[in-house]
Amino acid sequence: MFYDLNLPYRAQHDLVNQDELRTRIDMLIKLGYHVIAYNHVVTGKITPNETNVVDISGKKSKIEQLTRLTYIIEDISQNHGLSSTNSVLASYDILAVRPTNEKTFTNACNTLEIDIISLEMGSRLPFYLKHSIVGTAIERGIFFEISYAPAIRDSTSRHHLISNAQNLVRVSRGKNIIITSEAQRAMELRGPYNIVNLGTIMGMNQATAKESITTNCRAVVIHAATRRDTHKAVVSFEPITSLKPNELWKIGKDKKSQAMGKSKKAKRMRPNTDDEE
Repeated sequence: MFYDLNLPYRAQHDLVNQDELRTRIDMLIKLGYHVIAYNHVVTGKITPNETNVVDISGKKSKIEQLTRLTYIIEDISQNHGLSSTNSVLASYDILAVRPTNEKTFTNACNTLEIDIISLEMGSRLPFYLKHSIVGTAIERGIFFEISYAPAIRDSTSRHHLISNAQNLVRVSRGKNIIITSEAQRAMELRGPYNIVNLGTIMGMNQATAKESITTNCRAVVIHAATRRDTHKAVVSFEPITSLKPNELWKIGKDKKSQAMGKSKKAKRMRPNTDDEE
């Protein structure tokens, strides 16, 4: 399954925004994507007005839709807004932050309960990416995002994005990276295998580049679900039997593999009919 976990979404309900968003969704479906996340970006204080209000009808049967909030952090004093009890955050499927300086970046890697760290890769980063700090975030299950659309809009952004992405791949050793579009228009979207080729330019091998739009994105979704269902060391969960057939991918199974597993289990449990001496 191919994912694009960054489709910018404006909270305002005007028809122009809705039509443009539908055009991008149609393009993603044509390009072969299976899961998308509408991304709402917040700067400053998180207010009740930022509650998830995405409502795009007519597409649910063709593509799975998630919601994401990206919080731009300019000072570590803003961290109190990222409380697990914040009802606004709970209304979104995925939580990302975009740190703007070294202090907020270090804090995001070491402390914040988030799913994605998004960096402004299309411009010169105001701090160095260090292996020790990035490694801490990776150990905590956090993923780093590279969005490719800025490189399509401007040649200077393209230069910075490739350079920054190569540096991120180096310090992370290619681990816990996702590639998203952040496309504001349909013409900025690219197909999955074009993204794989782009990943190789960034220093990944083809397998790692493909993981950045498949298994790594799925891991983000699972991490987000675990984070939302965990509070003060208490985890809420539902049995595997409650999963719908189209949700078996979450445990790496489909109907066929599940049936084969039951068959093998039955053979192992068959009693020995030989007479004991």
